[in-house]
Amino acid sequence: MALLEIAETHVLQRCTRCNSNNHSALESLEVGVPRREDVDDGLVQLPPCASCRSSEFLIRAAEGEPEHPAPGSFGHLHRLLVGHLHAELVQRGRLHRALKPKGGSAPQVVTQPLTQEARERWFPQGLRIEMQPGE
Repeated sequence: MALLEIAETHVLQRCTRCNSNNHSALESLEVGVPRREDVDDGLVQLPPCASCRSSEFLIRAAEGEPEHPAPGSFGHLHRLLVGHLHAELVQRGRLHRALKPKGGSAPQVVTQPLTQEARERWFPQGLRIEMQPGE
């Protein structure tokens, strides 16, 4: 699902399978997806699509990954939103139970929130990607 908007209480995503738009409350999302004996802290599982029940994941860019080759493109903006959503969920403590710190220590999950400069440059109208007709 493409992430189209991050609002104060929810996200808007578009299902790649059926093309429907879905709203998901931030409180329904968490960072971390179990994979065998470990939990991948770079993934956020989205709720199943309300229309077709397809289930998808958002993947945060790896630390040290090179800049996106097409600045300003949908892929670039989507990568920025995913990184910011991931950071927002970590800040709110929305972590899979295996990632929650024990004994009051800080979470050890790498985050990539948007800087104020990036927000102003790439998202002057708020944290959303404007879709062109036909996209």
